Amino acid sequence: MEFLFLIITSAGANTLLMPASARGMLTYYSRSIGDEAIFYNPAIFTAQDDYHVTLFYTKVYASMRNLNLGLSKRFKDFDLGLNIMNFDYGEIEARPEYPTEDSTGFYTGSDFSIGICGARNISTNGRIGIKAKYIYENLYIYSGGTLGIDLSIAYINEKSGLTAGGSNLGGQIKIGNEPINLPAKLSLGYYHSIKEFCISFDLHYLINTNTFESSVGGEVKWGNNLETGISINYRDHFYPGFYLGISNGKISIKYGSAIYPYDLGMVNTLGIGFIF
Repeated sequence: MEFLFLIITSAGANTLLMPASARGMLTYYSRSIGDEAIFYNPAIFTAQDDYHVTLFYTKVYASMRNLNLGLSKRFKDFDLGLNIMNFDYGEIEARPEYPTEDSTGFYTGSDFSIGICGARNISTNGRIGIKAKYIYENLYIYSGGTLGIDLSIAYINEKSGLTAGGSNLGGQIKIGNEPINLPAKLSLGYYHSIKEFCISFDLHYLINTNTFESSVGGEVKWGNNLETGISINYRDHFYPGFYLGISNGKISIKYGSAIYPYDLGMVNTLGIGFIF
């Protein structure tokens, strides 16, 4: 499968580039809100005085699935958050290239990461955020772990926001005694709101593969409890994304989907959030 080939050959823990939440199907770098921003962009991550927890389950190709947990709370001038991610590859069929391509059975693999995120205002409209995380990859008979950093800054006013930073910066994972870089990237995001409508744009440069990814999205708020969004994304080729969010103040339910590249087909994410 092209996706598994990409994971193994281009960088370690490449699943860090997969959607971790419902808004991950849209312009996630510029427009993630609350706990969801822990996964993507620490500078635009904001917490509340109460504890806020969100849980997202993503169904990918075949038996692949992604489970993500976010927890946040504000402490004085600091927004602090914790996120845990586990991407399960499911059962993978082993087919050696030489001397035969006959199946030799199945094996499993997974990527795990845990990160601590902190953000704060540095001016009336400026914010800065950083996330330190530990990433561990287990594939076939190989495994390894390393530390990574996400760092970003943002300028946000009542109608628009501009943000930039780097993600997955740091060490290397040793897979079979071979050091493999994390899927590091540099990102730029911008959004502008006009009443209940918001248009946004993300641009990403993947350092290891010297390639670009981008997204253009539009969102509409329908009152205080409902919001929807669509996007056109580019990762090797163009594909659409969809988002739906429902909230009553204390509980929120979010859904996202996209027809993803790398022969993954329809990727679906469902999440629920609580404030307590």
